[in-house]
Amino acid sequence: MKTAFFPANLLSLAIGSLTLIGLPAFSQNTVSQTGAAQTDLLEEVVVQGSYSRSLQSALDTKRNAVGVVDAIAAEDIGKFPAHNIAEALQRVTGVAVVRDRGEGVYVRVRGLGSNFQVTSLNSRAMAVNENVRTSGQFGRQFRFDTLPAELVSSVEVIKSPTADLDEGAIGGTVNIKTFKPLDLDGSKYTGSLQASHSELADKTDPRLSGLASWSNSDNTFGALVSAAYAERSVRQDRSLNFGWSQSTGIDTDGDGSADSGPIITPGGIRPTLELEDRERMGIASALQWRPSDIAEVNFDIFYVDQTVNYDEFTYSADYNLNKLTPGSAVIRNGALIGGSTTDGAVQIGRESSGINDENLALGLNGALYLGNWKLSGDLFHSTADSEDADPIIRTRFRRTSGVAFDFYFPKVDGDSVPSITYKNADLTDPEQWLGRRLEWRTIRAEDEEQAIKFDAERELNVAGLTKFTTGVKLRERSRDYFRRDLVLVNGIEGEVFDESYFEAFPVSGFLGDAKGEFPTVWLVPDESKFWSNYPSATDLAAPLSSGDLRNSYRIEESITSAYAMLDMEHQLGGLPLKGNVGVRVAQTEQTSSGHASVGGVTTPVSFDEDYTDVLPSANFTLNWTDDLLTRAAAAKVITRPDLQDMAPRLTFNSGDVNTASGGNPLLNPFEAWQYDLTLEWYLDKVTALSAGVFYKDISTFIQTQKSDLLFNGVVYELSSKVNGSNAEVTGMEVAYQQVFDQLPAPFDGLGLQANYTWTDSSAVYVDNDQSVKGELEDVAKNSYNLTAFYEKDGFGLRLSYSWRDGVLNQIGTNSLASENKAAFGTLDLSASYDLSDNVTLFVEGINITDQAQQDFVQGDEFRSYTDYGSTYSLGVRASF
Repeated sequence: MKTAFFPANLLSLAIGSLTLIGLPAFSQNTVSQTGAAQTDLLEEVVVQGSYSRSLQSALDTKRNAVGVVDAIAAEDIGKFPAHNIAEALQRVTGVAVVRDRGEGVYVRVRGLGSNFQVTSLNSRAMAVNENVRTSGQFGRQFRFDTLPAELVSSVEVIKSPTADLDEGAIGGTVNIKTFKPLDLDGSKYTGSLQASHSELADKTDPRLSGLASWSNSDNTFGALVSAAYAERSVRQDRSLNFGWSQSTGIDTDGDGSADSGPIITPGGIRPTLELEDRERMGIASALQWRPSDIAEVNFDIFYVDQTVNYDEFTYSADYNLNKLTPGSAVIRNGALIGGSTTDGAVQIGRESSGINDENLALGLNGALYLGNWKLSGDLFHSTADSEDADPIIRTRFRRTSGVAFDFYFPKVDGDSVPSITYKNADLTDPEQWLGRRLEWRTIRAEDEEQAIKFDAERELNVAGLTKFTTGVKLRERSRDYFRRDLVLVNGIEGEVFDESYFEAFPVSGFLGDAKGEFPTVWLVPDESKFWSNYPSATDLAAPLSSGDLRNSYRIEESITSAYAMLDMEHQLGGLPLKGNVGVRVAQTEQTSSGHASVGGVTTPVSFDEDYTDVLPSANFTLNWTDDLLTRAAAAKVITRPDLQDMAPRLTFNSGDVNTASGGNPLLNPFEAWQYDLTLEWYLDKVTALSAGVFYKDISTFIQTQKSDLLFNGVVYELSSKVNGSNAEVTGMEVAYQQVFDQLPAPFDGLGLQANYTWTDSSAVYVDNDQSVKGELEDVAKNSYNLTAFYEKDGFGLRLSYSWRDGVLNQIGTNSLASENKAAFGTLDLSASYDLSDNVTLFVEGINITDQAQQDFVQGDEFRSYTDYGSTYSLGVRASF
């Protein structure tokens, strides 16, 4: 059969044979004794080179693991449409993707939010980049848009922990593995070139990757370098509102008294166009030295640099609930969904920034084999820096009153957005719009993770015990977050600017496929005119304001851990039983530093917090037959608070409603006991059926709480995090895959992958002095992935559909309505043809059905609509 490879797939499949086929715990002697057999297997993989072979590698990982583990091999990553690793992972059982601007950014495992996951690189916890574009903060959640898929050989999703794993994941640990030269056994060279076209942005961008690997004749020393470069143009059309609030009632007939009964009411409507130009470059390199059978040394470097130029154009329709035209209110099932006003407000604005994300990871490890002992050490240093290389600048225009308009909110039905009809305002006429202010902001987030680790393994043969492993690790983690804001109103506020201060609207067909009546073109400020002299050198040299100090913080975290674990193999009723039991002890010391304003004076503050967690775990596998097995696992796990949530910070948000957000340095981590039970049936090398159930009992979980804050005589609605009561998560997973090679030609190239995850959750939320019961936030109840593929005679075709149902985004407490993400599914495709044994032509498509994402509140009432369109690629791969 001819091969059809993504540039790195020839190498990755070879690696997959080592890293994914679950080899038993080894000593260096074991490796030497089995070298010939491994070489034969590598040759078989290279010759076969098919998608089904990669499925076999991933299946072997699952089958040979003691705990509950799923995986994808590089053949999966490289040959399926994916901007990054997150999108490749969405085909793994129980994994769903959180998208931003059409690209997978975060992952959910078993329905749990992205903050419950830990991402590691070659089994080392990584520093994480921050989302400085929106000033939003996500703390410990790894951003997969900074990780090119081309640099990765395989990924494991570990769902039941073992004692030797870093703590911190209630959902799962996503372990990313990079290429190693000695695993490739010889010199390899691959490369790819493709053109990617975004339909909505109407731009075509290049994407390139390559890998070169060399090892000496006796395979004791090797060097490897891989690189990936990509440009990406993004357009995202959105319409949203500012949230829904609970009201005791409104006056619908103008008699001065509330007569509607309790309802929820929407905030203003905000149509928004977002444009991005992204450039990402990544390099991964590795050196390996195995001078003898008793020693080895490995050094690896991973570096990614990403630049994003962002431009946003928006307007709003803001109304006063108490000034609706009498008799105009439209109420549906307890929600105000329409009305008229003669005294509304409108803001027109533009926001732009230039963001730079940089991620560097350095790792050095070595092992020494002394008889039955393996002694190993590991040094790791990781940094993730994100900053506004070009500051965020916002140019605002506003009419604060007297704007007459009608508005109407549709039910969420897949393609509807609110209607806005202005009666006395033209959004394209400069003379009607007064300047409001210029806002300037710069953010820099510096995240650092460094660790030193020592482990010792001892092979045993006593009473069914096969190995004893112990180790100690010291991790130092820090986050520096710096934010500065400047605002200019003099010479702007209340001024009228002529048409020379504005540009043409940059796109056509804004929200073109969405139902609704609203302005699709509006004023676009020419930033060069407004920002040519601001901020000046004097402005930038001014001392930091109290607000700047309150917005900035530093988090330091020191984690000392130790573990001990026993592996065992035994007979239970004549059936083979293997497993491990262990315990991990982790002591965490945290220092949260920032500034607080008391009595008009801003002073430094610092808070110390420490806690110790004892985390036992057990994993067992019972083989009923050679092909049928049961796994059982239990463990105590934790997830530490997000860094920004425990920072002593206070941020006042701009807008008509006085809101603020703050941190809580005294937060405790999430704690949970979790249990797994699975049944797996392996019919052949590429065919398997599995089913499992899991349960998580989460205590001290963290929720958002809102309260009133009186600051400088003004009352603000403050959002902060607190430890709630408890939550429970119960779930079920089913997975099936098969290659139908027994069918008659030409149908013998057909294959199928399918998986489904059901997750049920219940939680108790604190609402001031009351408790509110509901689902756990950010948990998807149902999700599934379905992939059909065909491979024969050098031709390959794959279609994959990934779907998850609605997700509770925010519980309805503190006079707010519950917010939900609507169900969402996306269809991707890939087709390839081998022009020769070494060259493959391919076509790929992402979101080919052009699905939009939507949020809603109770009764399917509109919250937001986001359309990022489809993306298609044409390219060629070569491997030698």
